[in-house]
Amino acid sequence: MSDHIRITSAIQGFRRAGIAHSTKPTTHAVADFSKQQLAQLEAEPRLVVEIVKAPETDSGDNSQGTVDSARLAELVAHIGSLNKEDVSLWREDGTPKASAYPKGTSSEERDAAWAAFTAELDKA
Repeated sequence: MSDHIRITSAIQGFRRAGIAHSTKPTTHAVADFSKQQLAQLEAEPRLVVEIVKAPETDSGDNSQGTVDSARLAELVAHIGSLNKEDVSLWREDGTPKASAYPKGTSSEERDAAWAAFTAELDKA
């Protein structure tokens, strides 16, 4: 089995296996999920789950839905540092506003960072 899967959701923010999924293809390491979570993902009709080769991180090309792991870790840490009481940083649904992220953060990076952040919370 490959060490990565690419997940595309029919519904933006649809949650399964502990994370919110994007309508844009997003690549994840298989190791990020338990066997039970992988079975949930593959059985979910609202998700397209594809086995893919490891994403190339040295090209700087995120066209296949990947975010550099160092950048992702930086953004996840940033989310964790946000003041939970500051309503100017958070939307009503509990997700950070785009303006709460560092300048220049793309929507793909925000989606991936939020998914990774919530996945960490689900593991705790």
